[in-house]
Amino acid sequence: MLLRIDKLRFRRPRGTRDYLPEECVERRQVIEIARRVFELYGYGEVVTPAFEYLELLERKAGEEVREQIYWFKDKAGRLLGLRFDMTTSIARIVANNPVMPKPIRFYYIGPVWRYEEPQRGRLREFWQAGVELIGSPLLDADAEVIALTARFFRELKLNNVKVKINDRGIMNALARYLKLNDDLSIERFFRAIDKYYKQGMEVVENELRKLGITNTREILELISSNTREDLDPTGLLSKIGVKDRVRLLEDLLEVLINGYGIPRDRVEIDYSIVRGIGYYTGLVFEFMDDDFLELGSLAAGGRYDELIKLLGGVDTPATGMSIGIERVVELLRLRKERTMTRTSNALVLVTSTTDEYKYNAIRLAEEIRDENIPSIVDVMGRKLRVIMERADKSSIPLVVILGPRELKRGEVVLRDLKNRKQWYVPRENIIVEIKRTLAQLGFY
Repeated sequence: MLLRIDKLRFRRPRGTRDYLPEECVERRQVIEIARRVFELYGYGEVVTPAFEYLELLERKAGEEVREQIYWFKDKAGRLLGLRFDMTTSIARIVANNPVMPKPIRFYYIGPVWRYEEPQRGRLREFWQAGVELIGSPLLDADAEVIALTARFFRELKLNNVKVKINDRGIMNALARYLKLNDDLSIERFFRAIDKYYKQGMEVVENELRKLGITNTREILELISSNTREDLDPTGLLSKIGVKDRVRLLEDLLEVLINGYGIPRDRVEIDYSIVRGIGYYTGLVFEFMDDDFLELGSLAAGGRYDELIKLLGGVDTPATGMSIGIERVVELLRLRKERTMTRTSNALVLVTSTTDEYKYNAIRLAEEIRDENIPSIVDVMGRKLRVIMERADKSSIPLVVILGPRELKRGEVVLRDLKNRKQWYVPRENIIVEIKRTLAQLGFY
């Protein structure tokens, strides 16, 4: 009797993804744009462990995030957890190295894990690219982090993305005004407000009532108000005494608009932005596309001035942000602004018209690779027409064809698939011609 293999055993875990080569090309180009922008602003890359001590991860994560941590015991009985973000790990590094000269500018790129309900734009394993600017309490640091994130989206031609900014200090004062005095109640208040864009006004109102808040109308008017002309449109902020915090938001807007040149319609104050992680202490922000709010925040961050001290370090101000790579790639698809149409790494395909010259093609491909130009040869034994079709579909820009007549003349054929033209090139000049043509096509 044949044993039946349970196919479910071999499916990928829920909330994870496999990425095939064409998807990896898209993702890598988004990541490389992020890397380039970060380095333009003087940030240096750091790599941290995928897992940390569970106590570290739970220290200031917040109730909701603590419930989402993947945790386990190692063989020595130690409690460990997969990182849910990179900020905590970087705060640990700084806490353990207090003599690092300030400011510290770090960036990171890598996977993180959260056990939450998978849905569009939300996975249990996902990638983040982000920065941490550590050591400055000034508004200038927050402005720099927001500005470099805005530049990242401009580089991707995602010009409808805007940044929504708030201040945790304002929301803490609002919580006290509502007689929410313990940390757990305040955290649940923030979580309720955080559901505004994700689940709508009715859900927020119900969550507020569960907390015993009866005057929900004031809160709902504030978080849904238009702050373009007036940062205190309902008068509630004057009532709770946060004029200094509102002035801070005004100053930040001025730096972003007049200093960094961010268009006024791409930045706004939004009192529904609170961020769900517990370590934030001041300014918080999220980047969104109003046409695709179902994707949630594409990038987010804020100030966490107490975290490094909480982890055993000296009192150190800090601010930072992270970009959700999967959400950005999905937005590019939805926007149909995919400048990243190539589905192969190769820039050149080398082929011969007959098996007699197969080794000539292989040797030429090796020469091209020696010049650090990604190249492939046909390994399927296909006809030339099919090879050309496959190269075109994979967006490989150049094909070099070796035929008996051309080789007898000491030439090869170079075909430009992008511009639909071809020409003869002396064999000894083909590398130079490939470089010249790739440069014209914008690859070098």
